[in-house]
Amino acid sequence: MFPDLLTLQTPFGVQALHTYGLLLILGFFAATLVTGARMRQVGMNSDRLVPLMLIAIPSSILGARLLHFLGSTDRDAFLAAPWILFDLTQGGMAFLGGAIGGVISGSLFARRAGLNVWKMADVGAPSIMLGLAIGRLGCFAAGCCHGMACPAPVEGMITGDLFPGGQLVTVEGFPWVAMVFNKGVGVGSIIGHPVYPTQLWESLGALTLFGVLSLLWRYARRFDGQILAATMILYPPMRYTIETYRGDELRGTNLLGMFSTSQLTGLILLAMSFALIAWRWPKGLAPETPLTESDLDPDLDPDLLKR
Repeated sequence: MFPDLLTLQTPFGVQALHTYGLLLILGFFAATLVTGARMRQVGMNSDRLVPLMLIAIPSSILGARLLHFLGSTDRDAFLAAPWILFDLTQGGMAFLGGAIGGVISGSLFARRAGLNVWKMADVGAPSIMLGLAIGRLGCFAAGCCHGMACPAPVEGMITGDLFPGGQLVTVEGFPWVAMVFNKGVGVGSIIGHPVYPTQLWESLGALTLFGVLSLLWRYARRFDGQILAATMILYPPMRYTIETYRGDELRGTNLLGMFSTSQLTGLILLAMSFALIAWRWPKGLAPETPLTESDLDPDLDPDLLKR
């Protein structure tokens, strides 16, 4: 819809500031701010978040790239030349691969840094949904991750000529609001026909989950690991439903004859969540003491760095 925020003529040619990349960075930034604030509320030094994110962000990008290539029509190209994993101009990214990669690498760092891994996971899980909500707006701007063609006829225009890559339109009946891509702008693969706005659905759904998980974290925690488990329960059904309307060409389809990549991955995470609850619930919550400004001075109490 709006793939380039601006373009500049430079000595090296025309350079573009891609809207997708900017929103991806904003998603990481917003998630980091929220996570840092909540770390302090449960007695963890947020200074440890900077090196954690320096590890988790590249790991999440690599995880997202890896799951994309393994579960899409780009699989053969990746297997023939695995180094394209590091070429961001080829292929795409799968959110669940990124979430898994970031959680694993972040947990390993947290353990090494002396942080409570499960408490850290609970702090970070809602922020992942916040980052997704912002990141899917980047998908909307780029034209990727869109839905299949919807059969409802167009009734009217919402955005008109606001976006060079297409328009939001109203349609008769479900989904009531759809997208129409213009040829040659962005990466939309269904041109001139209304498609389901799956990126906007997931952005709104992820923002809602961020709010729900934040309320659970604030008012209803009973054991460390609970919010991570809740994320693994709540997100997969939403994503599974949205996937049934997806229609972009690169997505994985027909795994085991019936699932997309994200549907199958989500079902595995959903099953794992119940095992996680059974394991962590009896252990309860570790002690939590909110940090003050003076606590952040390591000369006053070095043990605080290990909280």
